[in-house]
Amino acid sequence: MFQKIGNPEVLRVSFRPMEVLRDKRRRITAPNFRSLLQETLVERCRHNPNYSLRSFARSLQVEPSALSQMINGKRPITEKMKLRLGSALGLSVEQLHKLPTSEDMTAVRAAPEFQQMTLDSFAVISDWYHYAILELTYIDGFKSDAAWISQRLGITKSEANIAIERLLRLGLLKQDTKGRWIDASENGELSHLTPEATSDAARKYQVQLLEISKRAVQEIPLAKRNHTSATMCFDPEDLAVAVEAITKFRRGFARDFQPKKAKDVYQLQISFFPLTKLKENL
Repeated sequence: MFQKIGNPEVLRVSFRPMEVLRDKRRRITAPNFRSLLQETLVERCRHNPNYSLRSFARSLQVEPSALSQMINGKRPITEKMKLRLGSALGLSVEQLHKLPTSEDMTAVRAAPEFQQMTLDSFAVISDWYHYAILELTYIDGFKSDAAWISQRLGITKSEANIAIERLLRLGLLKQDTKGRWIDASENGELSHLTPEATSDAARKYQVQLLEISKRAVQEIPLAKRNHTSATMCFDPEDLAVAVEAITKFRRGFARDFQPKKAKDVYQLQISFFPLTKLKENL
């Protein structure tokens, strides 16, 4: 915004930080304000690996220790604080009034073979590294340390801290008597969603995996990975049977390859989709 003062040739330029303007345009999908703070921090860390909780606190004009406690659920967020921080994020009073300060998280529930998650729970941990952290606990030499986890997975320490807090809160990660983090999902097996369920979070998760897979093709030697595919003609009416066979193979593969001493975390991803244009889209 330009404002004339005194000499008409002199202009004063005032502006708001780009990160605030970007947040104001963003559609709010977080279920509560604490989740919004977590998501905003993670998003900024993803765009700038050097971004930290201290940087976030500085932009919100709040003490880093206080912000850390609020993000980790160790300090309640008052309505007044929500309005203050929300304003710093560029949100309107109307948007903030519609957003509860805390969550009413639905607990995960168990299915006969694989622990099944609700859509609400999955939305909270839809970033790929939540599941990688659970698998990391089986790695030989695993350290219950956010810095170590961030280094092994190539994510920021803030992302690791937030992911750990979420997993602990959902009961998918827990501490043993020695204070070590262990996988608490049922039998170490976790199914993300029912096959029929879909959501923005589920789509985001799959897109993330595709991006990681693409980087693996470019950066990881062939001796350390396997990228193959098959093209075939297919009757869409057989899709349900095909999905069932793929699911059976995927789960059987995961169970068959459980070494006594694991060294790395791998991702098995099977994509089966039409290459021809769907008739309804023609």
